[in-house]
Amino acid sequence: MSEKRGLPEASIARLCMLYTLLGDLVEQGQARVSSSELGRILDIAPHSIRKDISLLGEVGNVGSGYDTTRLRAHIRDRLHLERPRNACVVGLGKLGTAILGFERFRESGITMVAGFDSNINRLETIRTSIEVFPAYEIAEIVQRKKIVLGVIAVPPLAAQEAADRLMRGGVRGIVNFSPAPIRHNPEKVFVTTMDVEREFAILSARIAFNNE
Repeated sequence: MSEKRGLPEASIARLCMLYTLLGDLVEQGQARVSSSELGRILDIAPHSIRKDISLLGEVGNVGSGYDTTRLRAHIRDRLHLERPRNACVVGLGKLGTAILGFERFRESGITMVAGFDSNINRLETIRTSIEVFPAYEIAEIVQRKKIVLGVIAVPPLAAQEAADRLMRGGVRGIVNFSPAPIRHNPEKVFVTTMDVEREFAILSARIAFNNE
């Protein structure tokens, strides 16, 4: 298991889930929340949530639960989520276009600054305030716009080429919505694959075995 500054990757993932949830709770006006409630919502054992939070240092009195605003700020500061980062999307079909226009990224300091597609006709007709470019310009634009995060929303056969272009440009993190695995150097680039078909299969299997 690789770690970053002493934090296990599993803890980082859970803390980021918690950070997003706390944003929702703050927006809803909820001032305090217990680890039991957080665990119920996130389907995570409360003791795991408490342990993850403790890895970040003191957060204050939790006798009557966590202060939602204070805990969210604590996680944000310790994980450096306040740092602004530029991002892009490769593949501007329905999924890619939706991601490109997703406004909530701004709340996490992520700014979408470019979209790419190999279909020139699509680039000419797409409606967006974000600059779009042909796919062969990925490496150049990534460098010019200082893009560190990329989303791949292309067919499986095109996924590796898209990733290679992003990595040549200097991208440090990739969210891959293609089921195709991405070859990369994990010491230089972090890759997360969001395979919806696989997740449906896992859920279907869990439902079937639970019913039995």
